[in-house]
Amino acid sequence: MTALRALAVTVVLAATALTFRPVLDHGLLNWDDGRVVGHPRLTEAPGALAAWAATTTDMQHYQPLAWLVYGAVARAGDRAAAVHAVSLALHVLNVALLFWLTTRLLSSGDDDGDWWIPAATTALFAVHPMRVEPVAWASALPYLLAYAPLLVATGCWLAWLRGGATRALAAAVGLYAISQLARVTAPLYPLVLVALAGAVPAARSRPFPAVVRAAALFALIAVPLGWMEAGAREIESLADIGLEPRVAWALTHPMTYLARAAWPSAASPLDVLPRVPVADWGPALVATIAAAVVVTATAQLASARAALATWGSHLLLLLPVVGLTPSGLQLTADRYMYGPALVLSAALAVALTRAPGGLRQAALVAAGAAAVLFGQTARAELAPWHDSVALWTRAVALDANNDVARYNLADALVAAGQPVAAIAEYERLLALVPDHTLARQRLNGLRADAEAAAADAAAAAGRLAEAATAYGRALAFDESRVHVRVKRGMALATRGEFARALPDLETGAAAGNTDPAVASALAFARVAVGRTADAIALLTETAARHPDDFGLANNLARLLVTAEPATLRNPARALEISARITQATGGNDPRQLDTLALAFAASGQPEDARQAWTRAAGLARAAGDTELVAALDARLSASRR
Repeated sequence: MTALRALAVTVVLAATALTFRPVLDHGLLNWDDGRVVGHPRLTEAPGALAAWAATTTDMQHYQPLAWLVYGAVARAGDRAAAVHAVSLALHVLNVALLFWLTTRLLSSGDDDGDWWIPAATTALFAVHPMRVEPVAWASALPYLLAYAPLLVATGCWLAWLRGGATRALAAAVGLYAISQLARVTAPLYPLVLVALAGAVPAARSRPFPAVVRAAALFALIAVPLGWMEAGAREIESLADIGLEPRVAWALTHPMTYLARAAWPSAASPLDVLPRVPVADWGPALVATIAAAVVVTATAQLASARAALATWGSHLLLLLPVVGLTPSGLQLTADRYMYGPALVLSAALAVALTRAPGGLRQAALVAAGAAAVLFGQTARAELAPWHDSVALWTRAVALDANNDVARYNLADALVAAGQPVAAIAEYERLLALVPDHTLARQRLNGLRADAEAAAADAAAAAGRLAEAATAYGRALAFDESRVHVRVKRGMALATRGEFARALPDLETGAAAGNTDPAVASALAFARVAVGRTADAIALLTETAARHPDDFGLANNLARLLVTAEPATLRNPARALEISARITQATGGNDPRQLDTLALAFAASGQPEDARQAWTRAAGLARAAGDTELVAALDARLSASRR
């Protein structure tokens, strides 16, 4: 490789790296990234991870090598930075390999041809805005990983076609297997190789039957791996999406991709499948005519073999994703164009070598200008991929009716701590898709959160009636929130509305709530409706579970001396509990001393009772609790009669 050639490839690789450098600061997206990069199996021991990766079709793909790469990423401290660094490195590697393959394709065997042609065409591929999605989206890493060995495999195939040794063919077969184990991106690659053989002049020395037999070796890999991949995908049935929309898409999408490659314009990061698929034959007819014109022009300007090799290979790589077998949520995606764009880049280089000298020089200038424009556009289009909120904000700005983008945006806003904005997005989504069950559940959950938060604030400020009402509104949005029911019950019980509080508190107890304060409130509510025996049983059980909760124990002791009917009372047990509390706390709580006095009185110890009431009244008076002082003085006076 000459110095100029080395300089050219260095400039192209540096421009590629600089264009996509911002991805290193990007986070993970709420579009599969967490499920992929954060998959729980990735941190298993290497042997266990390899065994799982070799058999799993998780995420609707068979991609064992990709899982191993993700496993290495998962062991990095910053997974987001690590996976984006790997994606960028793979893209730069693919650009280098494309340059190498293009030079091999252009070479006559004893020279390497013009260096600037592969440099120019490779640069156009490298910084094209359609490379943004596969480089910036962590979940698209398998596409980048698959094409590195596939490019080398194609170079080895060229070497074999030109009379190379059998080991070149063996290497090509092995590399193809490695490629498709990363992601089955080229199941029709054996046919691509046959088309390529017909377009390479030096390959015509290989008899066609020999070429077909050699391509069959690749088919032995493509068929089982393609079968695994097809089995992993949840392909829409004909009942869900009929044959006519599929055919219309298959006719339209190849030219859609080609048009975007020629004139990159703003496109949504998620071209979602229509909610009601219909066959739009107008665009399909226009696309078919345009395709016929392009292929015919290629055949006229170059040759029929060149047209077959270029557009046949392009279509064969694109065919699995043009819409005949729709799966997932997307109709089209830039990552699907990564492989076909490699074909177009190499074909453009071949076309330029055959162009007149003046045209080639003009093409160099045009390619340079286009590369600069593409690079600037790609850099700008990277920005929305920085985080989930930015990505889906961009998507809904481009297509306000994109229901999937709106749902993802709302979820991203929730994760970003912006519930008010998320509520607005869920409402807009439900206006588009009223029967979107999950969105309605999420919206109701957010509204319940907002009402519960308002209720908590009101309760903390002592506005218990307002709190109980707000808790009710929260439960209207999500009646399954037991903890909110308990909070409403506590607010009502604190207000003395025990009959209204009882159902909520009973629900909490049935759900396993054993909080002593809740148990006490529930006991008071049961007493209020005449279920005193149940109240005593509840407090006894809860006190045994929380022996150090003296407030709970005091409530039990008080109930044991005041219960109605009197047959439920147990003064001796109440006195035992109250005495233990007094000893443990030092007798400095006037309400607890009041309970002790009641227990003394019920046990026939009036003098001890009066002493306890006297001390309790003094403590209450010192604390400024006039209401309690009045009650204690009344009991003390009654005990002296």
